[in-house]
Amino acid sequence: MIRGSCDVVLTTSREQLTAAQRELARLADECADTVPRRDYDTLEARERDLRRDFQQKAKEYRALENCYNRSQAQKSSLQEELEEVKERCRELERAGTPRPQWELCADFIGGGRERWRQLTRGLSSRDVLVVLLRELGPATDTDHLEYFDGLGTDPAVPPYLRYSGRVRNLRLSRRELSVVISDVWRSKAQRARHTPLQDYLAHYFEERYQQAAVRAEWAYNVCAAAEQALDEPQVRVFWGVLRGRLSEDLYWAHRDQCQTLKDALYRRSGDGETITLEEFEKVAKVTFPLKSEVDIKNLSDVVRKQLKMKINQNIINLDKLFFENEEGFDRLEFARELFRQRQQAQEKYVRELAGELVGEVGARAGRRSADHMVSVDSLKRAFALLDPAIDHVRMERNIRWAFSDQTSALDSVAPRPLRAVLARLATGHIERVGPRTRPRHKAAPALRRTFYK
Repeated sequence: MIRGSCDVVLTTSREQLTAAQRELARLADECADTVPRRDYDTLEARERDLRRDFQQKAKEYRALENCYNRSQAQKSSLQEELEEVKERCRELERAGTPRPQWELCADFIGGGRERWRQLTRGLSSRDVLVVLLRELGPATDTDHLEYFDGLGTDPAVPPYLRYSGRVRNLRLSRRELSVVISDVWRSKAQRARHTPLQDYLAHYFEERYQQAAVRAEWAYNVCAAAEQALDEPQVRVFWGVLRGRLSEDLYWAHRDQCQTLKDALYRRSGDGETITLEEFEKVAKVTFPLKSEVDIKNLSDVVRKQLKMKINQNIINLDKLFFENEEGFDRLEFARELFRQRQQAQEKYVRELAGELVGEVGARAGRRSADHMVSVDSLKRAFALLDPAIDHVRMERNIRWAFSDQTSALDSVAPRPLRAVLARLATGHIERVGPRTRPRHKAAPALRRTFYK
């Protein structure tokens, strides 16, 4: 009886054990992918910490990447500027002459070596030369002349200098000369921008002075003062245009460039009067996309210098920056820096054109020479290769200036010596329109060249 009961209990227990094992296996299968709540909370907290660290590291990485990109851009600009400086140094080495031994002049000057040292102490070679000329003879300096001799009324004489008789020497100062030049440009901009400066200058003096003698006084004295102040960019451009050696578009392009930047800065200004230095650099970069980071930094430095800003100052007063007195806008240090950068960019552009033309002429002639002839098509191809963004109107204007022909059909313009073409390009309004794209394969340059044939 007892044995039978035990068998029943054993059988039941075995069945229950089997059921429990089966249930345990089922639960194990169902919970195989589950994580304990405590472990889950721990891992979730760790994941939040890691994500936060990752976001911080990503932010630091982006900042470092931006800093690296800026450094690379500055490095490229510095390398480019270094190459330009090296090229200019090589040109100066080729064209430069040794400094004269000015001490040898002391024996020919009244007062001997002691007086010569007093006269020339701390002066540049150019100033020493002026002192020497004054000491050797008063006639070499127009300041010693009481009167100029009129050049007559021959048609070969420029209209503004046509006068017979003696003209009193007014001895204009540099400031007086700057005031006259600025007023001439200002009046010309309002009335006769497209009239040649030679013709307009005669009209300018006729409007202001009724007597021919007074007109001649101002015309001759402006010319005499300009010849002695050619170290001033403002005077050099005016005199070059007046003599027909420079394109008048050089002045108008510089004036328009300053006005464009001025308008952009005032539009960006929140209060219509001030702007931060960082915003100034951004606006300048947008206005002049071809300028390097070094050029933009130089503009900022000149702004600081002109406005006498302290190191911790960061606000630019636009009214003070663009304040123009009677001597004209191009007397501002900021405008002078813009003009200097523009001249450097043009010189670099012309050097690149020279390299392309010399290479093409050399390949065609079997040797490199500046005496070979350059055709209109050759110059077209050079412009198209170096400045793909240039349009046909600007290209034609540049070519006509280079070949000194404003009326003939381009197909009929005769070739000119390479040296003469480069000299004309250096004195015209020649500037790059867009960046020079570097083709990834060899077919691109050929396509770009044949496009302008």
